[in-house]
Amino acid sequence: MQKSILIASLSIIISSVFFVINDAIINYLSVNQIQFYHFVFYGSPAYLIVPLFLYFKGNFKEHLSSSNYYILLIRSLLFAPMPFLTFIALKNISLPEFTTLNMAAPLFASIYAYFFLNEKFNRYLYFSLFIGFLGVIFIVQPGFENFNIYFLVVLFGVILITSTTTIVNKFHNISTALGFFIYGGLIIHILSFLLFIYDPIKVDLNVFILITIASILINIAIFLATFAFKKAQKHYSSVFCLVYLQIVWSSIIGYFIFNEYLNTLALLGALFIIISGLISIPGQFYQLKDKSSE
Repeated sequence: MQKSILIASLSIIISSVFFVINDAIINYLSVNQIQFYHFVFYGSPAYLIVPLFLYFKGNFKEHLSSSNYYILLIRSLLFAPMPFLTFIALKNISLPEFTTLNMAAPLFASIYAYFFLNEKFNRYLYFSLFIGFLGVIFIVQPGFENFNIYFLVVLFGVILITSTTTIVNKFHNISTALGFFIYGGLIIHILSFLLFIYDPIKVDLNVFILITIASILINIAIFLATFAFKKAQKHYSSVFCLVYLQIVWSSIIGYFIFNEYLNTLALLGALFIIISGLISIPGQFYQLKDKSSE
């Protein structure tokens, strides 16, 4: 089990870097005429190469077979709005704000883990939740002049994406990691192809290269995250804390490339969220200890 936790944790760390780079490229593209369905359409080869590879390898049916297709369909539906929410949010808030608000995901993950995955909590995880919640409040700043309604759009996206990872963890045995990946992107790619036919757009070579890079990275990141939460199984909430590293990568890219930064209260909130993640690490070890004693 410790080896599984290590592999899952490493996968989350790598995916956190790729997620932020993808968001940074979307942040750059969102100020132009690029819509989410243009982005998904031009980036679709990065997604389609996986089923094509499996087909020519001869084990396509193996990865597409499942004991519960309804669960895979529900997860695909939950994931479908994510590109739209990402584009509309990054048009209206900064990259560091977007990424930091996405770090509310471990809070929702812990709640889901408690109610749906029957994970045992300890004092470290409870305290981590409390500190993380304070951090989100400081960032959103409801009632303050810096409040932005699009903060709530991001939080809605967080609820959706956390729901998809919870499904992978709870129903990890109904499909392979590649199967979850393929089915997860099915609906959004079909929808984007239809919208592109209705509203096509030509992009120059530089934009095409950026979209291609972002698409490759986001698809790898999604697969790694799916693989990690499938691997983590009974330690979903504690492994999730590693996504807090995205705050670091996002703050660096936001400051040096986009000249975007968090205000004082938001910085304090980001600090609280990072502390929340650090506090949850001992909680992970206690979960392992409790599991081994069963």
